[in-house]
Amino acid sequence: MTRTATTRRIAAALGAVAAVALLATPLAPASSASAGTDSSAYAMSAKARSSESKAAAARAKAAEAKAAIAKARAKAAADQAAQVAVVQAAQVAAASTDFSSIFADQMPAFDNSGWATCAAPIPWSVDVSNLDPAHAETQVANLQWALDQWAQTTGLAFQYAGPAEFIYDDATFTLTREDGTPAPERHIYLSFVNDEESARLGGGTVGLGGPSQVWQNTHEITAGFAIFRTDHVERASQVEDRSLFLHELGHVMGLAHAQETLNIMYPVVSDHTEVGPGDAAGVRSMLKPCAEAAEPQTF
Repeated sequence: MTRTATTRRIAAALGAVAAVALLATPLAPASSASAGTDSSAYAMSAKARSSESKAAAARAKAAEAKAAIAKARAKAAADQAAQVAVVQAAQVAAASTDFSSIFADQMPAFDNSGWATCAAPIPWSVDVSNLDPAHAETQVANLQWALDQWAQTTGLAFQYAGPAEFIYDDATFTLTREDGTPAPERHIYLSFVNDEESARLGGGTVGLGGPSQVWQNTHEITAGFAIFRTDHVERASQVEDRSLFLHELGHVMGLAHAQETLNIMYPVVSDHTEVGPGDAAGVRSMLKPCAEAAEPQTF
């Protein structure tokens, strides 16, 4: 019995040990599995950090490239602006000397004739009988605008004397008052005529103008006239009408045609509505001091 009991005790003890062994056996692999998981996570974290670093470097490189492109574009724009400025300066320089007297070629004895800078305003009248009332009002305003531009350029004063009816003589290229009223010493006569009234108008010619009286001894212009084709001004835009009026009144001021498009005396009606550098230089060079003259020459 003792032996049996002992045997049983040993067996029990062995069973307990076995039980402990059985219980302990799974713990080692569990511990081993946990260590493996930590190592894999660390490796993945390092890889993610490496990828993010590469992405950041790529973004920085892209930003540098974008900045370089923007810098190159800014330089190209600045270079282009500088080139445009050079071209414009050259155009202005060329236009500034682009002027001549309306008398230079055909009547050189009156070359460089111009209006006198007297304080009294130069009266102007216009025949709008060929226009309907609405167009008449509009064109009087446009003519006033055009004369204002020449007033600012020359320092001369112009005063609207009201509507009048004129007779246009295509042979002598003149306007005279229909009622026979004598013209004032200094005046500008303007009229809207139908193209059949003048062999000079038609096709591409929509206006004519120039001095009509000059003091021979002083080369002072004391009268001028301009005519405009009715059908043209009725269908043209305000900008085109003003361009035409400004141009023809430039002839009244004593200017001939110009070669540079910057000048209003360039002989093509356009959307150009500014007195150019050559126009201004030319008309100013032709101005005369206000003085008594001996005898006018009428054309």
